[in-house]
Amino acid sequence: MAQPQQHEKDIANANHDDAGSPDLDKAVTKEYATGIKLVAVMLSICLNTALVGLELGIISTAIPGITDAFHRIQDVGWYGCATFLLVGSCASLWGKAYKYFNIKYAYLVSICLLIIGSIVSAAAPNSTAVIVGRAIQGTGIGGSLSGSVILINLLSHPKLHPMLIGLWTADFMIATILGPIIGGAFTTGVTWRWCFWINLPLGGPVIVLVLLFLHMPKHAKPSPASAKEILLHLDFPGFTFLLASLVCLALALQRGGQTSSWSDGSTIATLVLWIVFTIIFVAIEYFQGGKAIVPLRLLRPRLTWTNSLYTFFCNAANYQIIFYMPIYLQAVRGDSAIMSGVHLLPFLAFFAFGAMVSGALAGKTRHLQPFELASALLTTAGTALLYTLEVDSSLARYVGPQVLAGFGLGLGNQVPMTAVQGLSKPEDMTSSSGIILMMQALSGAYFILIAQSIWANRLIHDINTHHPGISAQQVIATGSGADQIRSSFQGADLTAVLDAYMVGIKDVFAFSLAAAALTVIIAIIIPFQRLPDHNAAKATEQSAEAKDDSNEV
Repeated sequence: MAQPQQHEKDIANANHDDAGSPDLDKAVTKEYATGIKLVAVMLSICLNTALVGLELGIISTAIPGITDAFHRIQDVGWYGCATFLLVGSCASLWGKAYKYFNIKYAYLVSICLLIIGSIVSAAAPNSTAVIVGRAIQGTGIGGSLSGSVILINLLSHPKLHPMLIGLWTADFMIATILGPIIGGAFTTGVTWRWCFWINLPLGGPVIVLVLLFLHMPKHAKPSPASAKEILLHLDFPGFTFLLASLVCLALALQRGGQTSSWSDGSTIATLVLWIVFTIIFVAIEYFQGGKAIVPLRLLRPRLTWTNSLYTFFCNAANYQIIFYMPIYLQAVRGDSAIMSGVHLLPFLAFFAFGAMVSGALAGKTRHLQPFELASALLTTAGTALLYTLEVDSSLARYVGPQVLAGFGLGLGNQVPMTAVQGLSKPEDMTSSSGIILMMQALSGAYFILIAQSIWANRLIHDINTHHPGISAQQVIATGSGADQIRSSFQGADLTAVLDAYMVGIKDVFAFSLAAAALTVIIAIIIPFQRLPDHNAAKATEQSAEAKDDSNEV
């Protein structure tokens, strides 16, 4: 039986050039999924998003098992950041791909890349293969995240976008936080390889659901362009230099103060290359114009650049809580991997609740900026309380800040995406969505690396300054699991190590606090614009049609 669909008359400009070359206007009847069909579409998207979130989070508790298998402690940072580097560098590239190729099949390609990367990592004979697999996963994840928000935009009625984007964000966060719990169970109960093998039985049904239920409407046709035009618009030179700059930054931050000094020639060289490659990337984007993966014309409106910055710094606070609260709970408090996940449930639950609240209220009120400001203020308060944590803090002392920060982050995390999707021109929607996702992923790539460097450098400095009899490198190599630390150090040495861990973690939370405070300033300058009133537009259209009918009579 055919599922019901909602129709909306809309005049859309047929445009296949980002620079905005004039084309003939074409009347397009927009068809939106409703009822059971919309539920099936969202189920497909949310299951794929859950797979993505799970894979981003699961690695944190799989790393000890991987290092035990391959004895490559110097590769630890790459197991996590390889994925974020590729997500950050190719998210906007995927936005372009969705504009010029069939969205459904491009989305399937991204899912397949995630599964292929999982197979490579699961069957890896050495550490390098794990990193390569994680990079392939990152490429697929970039496409899955970009495709998910674009599909929500194209397949659902605009008045539902805030609520559905909120649901999608909550789904992603739930999976990301559940990842370490599942990863810990696999690593301790079976093998770390199952952290990757699990994506095969989960990914297969996702592919089937996408094939069965994702039917693209007529208004979602790819923009017409030749193969040469598509290659130019995909901007591979820009992608290459962006990725190269991120890799150089990762190398510098993982070496500086840890395996070599900040004054070491190799560390300085990689920092210089990071700056040079970043400048080249910006220059390429400038000269590429409308063909750039980040078209600068799209960043000129205050709505876009302020929301991009908001996303960038909001997630700086978000990612550090996700990755360093488990370290606090396991290394300092002595929780198992599973119990640390249980103690993170307040953050998870209130993040999801905040996302649903802002999604529902934004859909009703059509206001966006107030939610971003409230989010920034609550997140700042929550991260400030996290900064006050100590080794012996009570349960209430580390649960309360999670509630505040979780609700705050959930309240505003998805609003920038809702803003650019609801207020951008139709022909710019995919590129604008790609920019927001790229900023979100780059936030992960940059700030997870910076936080890791802050934590490790402060830990090493504290050990070397106050406890010279303990090897700082041994502390780093031990890992952050409760059993690992407590089996390697005892008595006064254990107390010293836990104190050093706390010093590093507090500095990471101070970094998160600074980022959250900056989002308050950014939220204030975000333009106070309301989403279009689609109900009023529909009523006006119906009134006009009724008037035409009466005139004919």
